[in-house]
Amino acid sequence: MTNILRSISHLLAAVFNNRAEFERLWNASVLGQVSEFAARWQGEWQSQASGHHGELRCILRRKATAEWEAQFHTTYARRRRVAYGVLLHTKQGDGRLRLQGAADLGSLAGGLYEYDGELKPDLFECHYRCKYDHGTFRLKPLTSG
Repeated sequence: MTNILRSISHLLAAVFNNRAEFERLWNASVLGQVSEFAARWQGEWQSQASGHHGELRCILRRKATAEWEAQFHTTYARRRRVAYGVLLHTKQGDGRLRLQGAADLGSLAGGLYEYDGELKPDLFECHYRCKYDHGTFRLKPLTSG
């Protein structure tokens, strides 16, 4: 019963998010570099809790010296699309950024998600955790279209 309720919650969260705004930002983003890191990334997320996985796109924008905003657009259960933003705090070293952040996606989507990862010029890898799920995502820089 809990899994059914959680699936319904994810479906409702997908209905009430701002996917159109993400698409506008994605299409308006400049291809190429933002400092040494690409602006647009794409890849996949994978849940270690359930085995679910899906496509993931991200727009990275520097907000301050040690803060980056990540706007994500993902698929869940092959058809549900969700868009959300996360403010990531960073520490730089050895040509990479260590990232940490959190975003409350609301109780319908699992509540507070915490992120811990690493950003390199050719790989954006992060671990996420919330009350009901945990997993990883891996993204590569988008170099065209």
